[in-house]
Order: sequence, then structure tokens, then C-alpha cells
Amino acid sequence: MGRRWRSKWAARGEQAAWPALKVAIVAHVYYPDLMDEILACQALLPAGAPLFVTVSPDRSALVRAAAVGRKEVFIHEHENRGRDISPFLTLLSTGVLDCYDAVLKLHTKRSPHLLDGEIRRKLLFDKLCGNWNTTCRALAAFNEPSTGIVGWGQCWRATPSYWMANESRVRELAARMQAPDEAVRLGFFEGTMFWFRPAALASLRELNLRPAAFEMEARQLDGTLHHAVERCFTIAAWSRGFDVRDLNGRLL
Repeated sequence: MGRRWRSKWAARGEQAAWPALKVAIVAHVYYPDLMDEILACQALLPAGAPLFVTVSPDRSALVRAAAVGRKEVFIHEHENRGRDISPFLTLLSTGVLDCYDAVLKLHTKRSPHLLDGEIRRKLLFDKLCGNWNTTCRALAAFNEPSTGIVGWGQCWRATPSYWMANESRVRELAARMQAPDEAVRLGFFEGTMFWFRPAALASLRELNLRPAAFEMEARQLDGTLHHAVERCFTIAAWSRGFDVRDLNGRLL
């Protein structure tokens, strides 16, 4: 399957046809000075594709200023808690994303504790929505109704060391999602940026994790609820029978 998708755009310079899908972007903007990068991703989508932005109240004015004159940008304020995860789940729970076939989840990741934090974000944006053909390739997977999540394979983490301090909490969340045993395994896109089908995250949404459930921000590097949920997006998809794929269409 992946080989067939790759062959469609093998010819350099050939513009791919846009899939017949309804798409959107959701982005958490902690760093307002990076809002232009998010808007550039939206500009690559067909006219009318909305951008849903979550931002803390103290940074909202800067984000709104950056979006002046831009159509289909919807800004939702959320307290600075749970990094990009809690704001995303809060937005997901409203049902505003339910009508879309595929949604791109982004955030202004800087990872100041990593020397290559800036490079990682730029690479992820480029791979997921860097140009027309890149975006079409990612979205082609969603023509298959079974596709739930699509991400960059270089960010896929499935070796046991990547449980880090989160395994017990992940298994607790999986039990609450009533995930079958075969769905409860380690495999996630580090950085929580990917394309997804909203229906694939239904079991995670049904956990109804409120902002107060997440730890207060203290620059934690591991072991928080948002680190556990990062490892649960794929479990949610697998638990409802959806597939997880890389950008080449390979099953993960």
C-alpha cells in the first residue's frame, strides 16, 4: 500500500491532486513569535481550511495580532497547564473537530533542554505540511477509512526505553479506555505532532481529562500526565480498530 502511494508523486515537480477530504489544523501556540510558522502551514491547505489555535490568556493578544486579516482562524484561550496536550483535549471535547476527515496537530515546540529543539520543530513542520505534495502524500492515507493517525517515521518511538517513567500511568489510562490487550503497547510519535482522524481518538476523548487533572507547569521533562497521554494517542486509535501509519503509508 505504501509503495503505491509513494509512486504517485515519484516524478519530481509533478503536483499531486488534493484528496477529497475535509481538513483542518489545530495548534497550541506557547511561543507567539512562531505563529507565522503555523499560519504558513494553514496557507498550504485549500482555501477555507480552518486553523484552531489554543493559547494561554496572557499570550492571546500577541497571537490575535499575528492573525489579523487571516480568515478561518479560531482562537481558544486555555490556561498554561498540560503543555499542548490539555488544550488539545479540551478543544477535542467540544466536538468542533468532529466534522473533519483529517486534522493536523501542531504546536510551537522549542524544547529548550535539547540542543536541536528548533531543528526538530522545523523538520516536523516540513515533513507534515511543508509543501503541497508533502501534505497530499500525508493525506492520501486517509482515503482508507481504517487510517487513524499518520506521522513522521523518524519520530516514531517503540523501544522499551521510551516508556521512561510513564508505563504504569499509560496502562492505567488504557484500562480506563477499555483498550484491548493487543492495543496496549508502546508506539508513539514523539513530540505529539501528526495528522489524525478525530474518530480515532474517541476513547481518549471519553476519558474527559479536565485541565485540573494535569500537573502545574514546572518545566518537567518526564513522568507527568501529559507525558503519559502522549503515549496514548496511538492506543486510542488501535483500541477502536484504526491503523497508525508513517508518511510512506507503512503500518506501525
